[in-house]
Amino acid sequence: MPDAIPAGLAYRPRAGRPARMMPWPAVQRAVDALAVQIRDAGTEPDAVIGIASGGWIVAQCLADHFPGTPVLAAHARQDDTGLRAELASGQDGLLRPAVLKPGTAVVLADEVIDSGRTIGAFAAMLRRDFRLTVVTACLAASTGADPAPDFAADRMDDLPELVLPWRVQRDFPQTIGCLLRACPLDTDQIDERLRELGHDIHPHILARRLDGLAAAGLVSPGPGGQWQLPGHAP
Repeated sequence: MPDAIPAGLAYRPRAGRPARMMPWPAVQRAVDALAVQIRDAGTEPDAVIGIASGGWIVAQCLADHFPGTPVLAAHARQDDTGLRAELASGQDGLLRPAVLKPGTAVVLADEVIDSGRTIGAFAAMLRRDFRLTVVTACLAASTGADPAPDFAADRMDDLPELVLPWRVQRDFPQTIGCLLRACPLDTDQIDERLRELGHDIHPHILARRLDGLAAAGLVSPGPGGQWQLPGHAP
């Protein structure tokens, strides 16, 4: 299964948007809130589908509230006729192509919905290619999303760049930006804060990643070996 969503659908963070870390307990509260919303709306999904790759994690968490409900991953493939949705199911460490019966009621889940472009395109493809009955859900959404998700644990006018637990390494610049915004920290203090949030990054990897940020001008060394953000020197 391809890891990447085609470029026209892939989420691109906005330059200069503030970041905020969302630790696992906050993710669990958001998933719980989503499940309540879905049930209160009278929706009982026959399957939960997560948009690859982060939406797959949200879908796995959400499916815990609907025991026995299968969890599938959705990705898009470009061919001569345009974008086509494909579904896959995971079993014994393998992803296999999957098909659902027409009319199957599904919850389509993603991490964060900003413009609404990705979730809208996937919902449309699932309706067209598989003739599914689709409602959409996410952990957080911008109030400007079009289309807006049917269910969102949080809706924000000014959606920050959320650093989710499974993206701490991938979104390392935003992760460190969140930690250093309040005050400068040395490497050991950064390690301690990350561990408090449930992230154990090997010291050599952490040091190398910080050196890489410094080389890119995203952090700078300050007094006492503390790292600080450019323009945030005490």
